[in-house]
Amino acid sequence: MYEVEQKLWWYQTLHGKVLKQINKRFKTFNPDLKILDAACGTGGLLSFLKEKGYRDTTGFDYSQHAIDFSLERNLSVSFGDLKNVEAFKPEETFDVIICNDALYFLNDQEIIRALQNFRKKLKPGGIILINIHAFEAFSGTHDIAVGSSRRFEFKDFAAYAHSSGLIVEYKTYWPFALSLPIWLVRSWQRYQIKKKHMNHAGPDSDVSYPGDLVNGLLRSVMRMEENILSTAPFGSSLFMVLR
Repeated sequence: MYEVEQKLWWYQTLHGKVLKQINKRFKTFNPDLKILDAACGTGGLLSFLKEKGYRDTTGFDYSQHAIDFSLERNLSVSFGDLKNVEAFKPEETFDVIICNDALYFLNDQEIIRALQNFRKKLKPGGIILINIHAFEAFSGTHDIAVGSSRRFEFKDFAAYAHSSGLIVEYKTYWPFALSLPIWLVRSWQRYQIKKKHMNHAGPDSDVSYPGDLVNGLLRSVMRMEENILSTAPFGSSLFMVLR
């Protein structure tokens, strides 16, 4: 992920969605917005936001390996646990809190508690941005590789938000236009695992760079989707804005 998250079409699209919602909320660019990336991984999103001019960015992750990669990028990242969000910089609040593709490590009550603690750390007028993988039909080797045991639908997060005192201001599934090919690939992966043609104990993630031509084509498809659809009813990921 460290090697591809600056150039792969999927990460570029997700990072663009994050930036778009920050711009939409705060209208005028403010380089001093306090931004927290909770479970930031190897720091791809924080690097992207720094490149866009945001100076007060920080993150935490549970994996020391991921933290080491983030530190190589000269990012402000340290240890933190989604099960104990309140322990990370307990006196600080943030304008934007982001949590991408990490809450699947938690059970329902732990997700609610994490969201409650995000809300406590949010400044007035701030937003929480969440991306999570969606619909069991899209499960495949990537889920196993990253330790995910389930996927979500919006109704799950509608309930979590309600229990946490949050409102879901915007939501969309994505990538809608690529749903069929993604489903076909993941269905084939599940078949291979079921027939024991693939090592289900430790398969590699299918997150890899497909080459400039294919990557550019897929990125163009996503730009077209975003220009045509403000929200989509189906896709392998769910992106939300909460306040």
